[in-house]
Amino acid sequence: MHEPVVKGIGFDLFGTLVLQERFSFEQCVDALYTSLRTSGFALDKETFVPTYRQVNRRFMDQTMADGRETHNRLWVAGALQTLGYAVDPSDARIEEAVEAYFEPFVRSCELIPGTYDMLTSLAGQYRMGLVSNFTHPSAVEQILARVGLEGFFDELIISGRLGVRKPHPAIFSELARLLALAPDEIVFVGDELQTDIVGAQKAGMRTVWMTYRQQLERPSPLAQFLGMSEEAEAIHPHHVVTNWSEFLAILARERVGCHNAISSDTGELGEPPCPADGGEERVKQD
Repeated sequence: MHEPVVKGIGFDLFGTLVLQERFSFEQCVDALYTSLRTSGFALDKETFVPTYRQVNRRFMDQTMADGRETHNRLWVAGALQTLGYAVDPSDARIEEAVEAYFEPFVRSCELIPGTYDMLTSLAGQYRMGLVSNFTHPSAVEQILARVGLEGFFDELIISGRLGVRKPHPAIFSELARLLALAPDEIVFVGDELQTDIVGAQKAGMRTVWMTYRQQLERPSPLAQFLGMSEEAEAIHPHHVVTNWSEFLAILARERVGCHNAISSDTGELGEPPCPADGGEERVKQD
């Protein structure tokens, strides 16, 4: 029995479509600290930074546990409150500091090779949505504009706006709802096994694990930020690709009639049997 024809594609953003170049989170924290000092907070860096990181980790641990998104305003306000400042997360000085925090991150984002051409080739053929775990939605919009991707997606889902983050089932349900497609008509492409692949599979979507970042031996931004490991044990994407040419080849086979080309049966990138040419299954082992 053939899988339903793919009509929609969901993409993760960071590590899938863009990478950070010449970047470290220390740049963001330095920008945050400088902005707060400029706004009149008499902070000592050696006290503020570890306090901020401790508060940030507490909020993120809760977020990772229940899937509900947090926001940088809460982290900054919590750190300042711990240090004796009576401030609210909505304080304009905190808003300004959060914007400063993200400026180095936004500037560091560059397209993974072939991304623009890949999206151009798919535009108009599929419904496409972007699903990003990101606390500060306006930064995602700035990044898309900076790298020239703002016009490609029919739907933009950002965890900081929706209130939940991948792998929470609600964010994948929202993708299916906005694309007006059944989950099994959607392929989800991402670089994070737990958040992207497991989350999409549980939602009933087919999955493609994009491993360009891993091929460069780049750490996951989230794993780097939280000190997490990237264990791949017992997680089986439907397909694994290292570049966009491989991904487009999978979609091309599906479009010409090899409906098993994106199937839960293969587990890896390959060229499953196609009734059109009678070929035998050939699977690339990674």
